[in-house]
Amino acid sequence: MADSLTLKALLARLKPGETPIFRHTRDTLLSLRQRQDELSARELARVLLSDPLATLRVIYQANNRSSRSLGGEIATVEHAVLMQGVIPFLNKVAAMPVLEDTPAGKDPQVLASVYRLLRIAQHAAWQARDFCVLKADTRAEEVEVAALLYYVPDLLFWLQTPDVARQLARKRRRMDYDSAEVEVLGFPLTEFRLAMMSAWKVPEVIRDLFDPRLADRIRQSILLACLDIAHRSRRGWWQPQLAEDYLTLADADTKALEYIATTVHQNAIRAARYGAWIPSTPAAAWLVMLPGEWPPEPGDEEEETVTPAAPPAVDRRPAASAQKTPGTRTPAPVTPPSPPDGDTCPMPDLAVLRQTQDFIQSHLDGTLTLTQLSAQILRGLHTGLGLSRILFAMTTPDGERIKVRFSLGIPASDPLRHFEFALAGKDLFCLLMLKPQGVWINPENRPQLWPRVAPRLQSILCEGDFYAMSLFANNQPAGLIYADRGHGSCGLDAKTYADFKAFCLLASKGLGMLKPA
Repeated sequence: MADSLTLKALLARLKPGETPIFRHTRDTLLSLRQRQDELSARELARVLLSDPLATLRVIYQANNRSSRSLGGEIATVEHAVLMQGVIPFLNKVAAMPVLEDTPAGKDPQVLASVYRLLRIAQHAAWQARDFCVLKADTRAEEVEVAALLYYVPDLLFWLQTPDVARQLARKRRRMDYDSAEVEVLGFPLTEFRLAMMSAWKVPEVIRDLFDPRLADRIRQSILLACLDIAHRSRRGWWQPQLAEDYLTLADADTKALEYIATTVHQNAIRAARYGAWIPSTPAAAWLVMLPGEWPPEPGDEEEETVTPAAPPAVDRRPAASAQKTPGTRTPAPVTPPSPPDGDTCPMPDLAVLRQTQDFIQSHLDGTLTLTQLSAQILRGLHTGLGLSRILFAMTTPDGERIKVRFSLGIPASDPLRHFEFALAGKDLFCLLMLKPQGVWINPENRPQLWPRVAPRLQSILCEGDFYAMSLFANNQPAGLIYADRGHGSCGLDAKTYADFKAFCLLASKGLGMLKPA
């Protein structure tokens, strides 16, 4: 055991104080000062939520203020920034300590370890927030914060107690994580994490997400699955344990398994782009690999030393030797789309578009189910073409109506989820269903085309630009795809419309060659 540590002694070494933040976080915040009068707390929160230590810092400060009202604990970064005020917070940024300037941050080995942990934390947080949003959780940021803070003990070990971090690293390579933690610390990290979060004034609603006694709760199930995905996928995506995580998320979000897997991969790509400044390979880089034995790499031992285990509450943590199962092929460069936060518009990822097109084209032999095909269609439109909100509507069994069957990026409360119309009508969408054809509603043609949309659908669609195209299978109307980029500043363009129509034609071919039910 490291110097006969006790939980109390280790807590004293990692007591609350001035935690450093990553240089990228500090520089990004400073760059925002030029428009501080128009900044929102939400914009600042999105920057801070890319950094577990910055997240811990603002949560701690907000809940440790003696002047704070008795209105309850503050569990989100946005609320914590609001308490201080945007301008007062920005005025303090320049004085915040920078991780890369600390003694630990100047050690190349320690810094590499910290960056690898940061990659995993960002990935887990991105997955957790997205799957809570899919669940229509109005407090999804709390789970995102929990995913980031889960990795704080290991980060602080490397920064403040490197002797503990190195001993843990060596033991984790040789035995299961629980045993390694007990041998080095004298207690499991789960126990220490809860105690540390309490000492750092982290609200109870977030601490509960770490409590193994509450592992059967939906929010914790989502968090644990997302932590495990981020933990394992750094070694590739062909691991049977990942399928168990997908099943957990499918059960929590009541979505098809194929949809969950596709969403996980999309989130991994977005997280990779979001952390493009981090000099550590993202899990998304391994998405193109085929199943096989994981080859040894230079520095592989160090890679294994810096990654904390998945949460013990679900017992998903094999010893290090059991985790090297994925691909054999050298991965191609990954070029993920930009994150859809704030005013940042999603960008098409043509590599993903080609992958989905090739996949559908190679399975026009009756080997795909409708669910599998729909997952590829949603992936191609969302990630490949950068379209934010997508509806895949299909003819009802009686052949009289078109009704939503699959959707992506549309909250359950959005009226758009109730998109439906009768084929016997005479409005714009009914006319689309007369033959394979598409429409792009934009400012130039809106005066002519918008009045031809049925009033009920006008109230559902609002007055934003959108693409729509009918799908025909075996010369019969099979469905319709609707897609847009929301009603903000992210517009549509002619090139994407041409790609959208070509993709829909391929989707129609796929519908005509589905695997028999």
